[in-house]
Amino acid sequence: MTEINKDVTAINEALDRFSKASESVGYASGSIDELISERDRTKNPDDKEEFSSQIEKMDYELERSRNEQIRAREDVQKAFEHYYS
Repeated sequence: MTEINKDVTAINEALDRFSKASESVGYASGSIDELISERDRTKNPDDKEEFSSQIEKMDYELERSRNEQIRAREDVQKAFEHYYS
């Protein structure tokens, strides 16, 4: 495999990781918004507590996904820099 093909493969893989991480960020963010809305509408204290617990878990997932997105973005930049160097 030529050096250019390896570079293109590295770029594609980095872009794929970034895309998947971005989708995860969007999913988690949307889920949190929905959970907050549901929690605010419910009258049952036990349900409110359960929604709050789910929101906490999704906050953790959102943070993890954002960290992965940052790492993936850095990998995309590095792959392009290597390709154009």
